Amino acid sequence: MHDAEQLRRAGEEFRVIVSQVGDHQWVLDTPCDGWSVRDLVGHVAAGSEMVAALADGGTRMDAIAVLGIDHLGDDPQGALATALERQALAFERPGIHEQLFAHPAGDMPGAQVLSFRIGDLVAHQWDLATSIGVDDTLDADLVRQAWHDIQPMMPVLGSLGVFGAGPSGAVAVDAPLQTRLLDAMGRRP
Repeated sequence: MHDAEQLRRAGEEFRVIVSQVGDHQWVLDTPCDGWSVRDLVGHVAAGSEMVAALADGGTRMDAIAVLGIDHLGDDPQGALATALERQALAFERPGIHEQLFAHPAGDMPGAQVLSFRIGDLVAHQWDLATSIGVDDTLDADLVRQAWHDIQPMMPVLGSLGVFGAGPSGAVAVDAPLQTRLLDAMGRRP
């Protein structure tokens, strides 16, 4: 499967969980330290809008500005759908994998940004599902993709500041791949 299709599917999987958020659940805590459910969904929307802006030639400062905006407003589900669609369309463009993005974390090719976005959506789907108490089973193909993509970073995951403490070292090598991926990403399922 083409990565752009995986990104679109990861976005849809995330939206399915968001559609289950009850009115009273937007304020619940998530496994992401200091983030409520609304903060987490806002983070995903902002990240999606940011990479769409970068795909359109935005600068690093443009990207940082996009991250500082509340994209959810009064319609979190609609705003998220719009952001995910803009992101998906951006990564369906010819040549986007080779395009250099002025990402806040440093310049990187579109293929790497795409990989980060898939991993972000997969991890935050689990965070959100866990927070609101719904089925937290992730799409097996997306888990395999995220696991593959994260392998080069395994030795430094805990020091990056975005994956909590990184791998715990307590998960067996034959544990389900979803469990190993989440543990590597600083979650303790």
